[in-house]
Amino acid sequence: MKALVVGLGSIGVRHLNNLHTLGVHELGVVRTRNLPPPKEIIPKDVTVFQDIDLALSKKFDLVVVANPTSLHLETLIKALKAGSHVYIEKPVAHEKRRLPELTRYLASNNPKVLVGCQLRMHPGLQKIEEWINQDKLGKIYSVQVDLGEYLPDWHPWEDYRQTYAARADQGGGVVLTLIHELDYLHWLFGRPRGVFAVGGHRTSLELTVEDTALITYETERNICVQLRMDYWRKPPVRHMNIVAEKAIVDWDYPARLTTLKQNGQILDKIELPPTWDRNELFLSMMKEFIDSFSGRSSTRVTLQDGIDVLHTALAVKKSLQIHQKVSL
Repeated sequence: MKALVVGLGSIGVRHLNNLHTLGVHELGVVRTRNLPPPKEIIPKDVTVFQDIDLALSKKFDLVVVANPTSLHLETLIKALKAGSHVYIEKPVAHEKRRLPELTRYLASNNPKVLVGCQLRMHPGLQKIEEWINQDKLGKIYSVQVDLGEYLPDWHPWEDYRQTYAARADQGGGVVLTLIHELDYLHWLFGRPRGVFAVGGHRTSLELTVEDTALITYETERNICVQLRMDYWRKPPVRHMNIVAEKAIVDWDYPARLTTLKQNGQILDKIELPPTWDRNELFLSMMKEFIDSFSGRSSTRVTLQDGIDVLHTALAVKKSLQIHQKVSL
């Protein structure tokens, strides 16, 4: 099997090393910046291309899209036209303009597309899905999610102001960059009917995008959801609380703990060991995707899933701008 990684930032390096760990040794990378690859942190004998069209002409079985958000959709379309399976980092795009070009690929399962929302592999969130399916929660009344990270700490070795997450021209902003929360909320509780958001560029960070968003909506399953997200907090926060008829659920990502409680008593829980590493999410998702090529598994986050959550995220960004509810 041959795999090509487009983009050699931190996420591209992670995917390159993970593919090598999974036994994929015919590896290529597209790096358009005129810089030598960081050989000390990537596998040996990786073929480096500076032109994506030349790279795709070499017929790679799998293409990983890990370049800036604003280039995702263009790269995805090129890879699909070349006949490659595609693992695309979230989000699928930063705007709606070229989404109709994907219509032909929605009706087909070959080549396959996986959107890299790897939190769906998190044991705690999977346990919550299990509790919901086993009716341990009963009717879900409300969901509250809190997410905060300090953007300058993400990559201390580079100027955060130049990263895609901080730049409007590269599709950044807290809503699109941290779209994982909207994705797992879709997955567990259903899509929103409409969204209302307040926030914007509220902190002293030097960026051209929103760094704060407080989002409220009701899902198609009549579940009330509130989501707060920002680029400002230290230490990082990633937490979900579910209030339901039969129980209360807490998911605390930094604490590695997920609990199901009734009347203050723990009925069930899952606690990840101190040795657990978040790279396991990326590894397991990539392995499952590769297995899907031969029919041993299905694609966990489909192209349609990626498009659906993108529509929600773009509606949130619009609501931030117009200060009104946006229907979906």
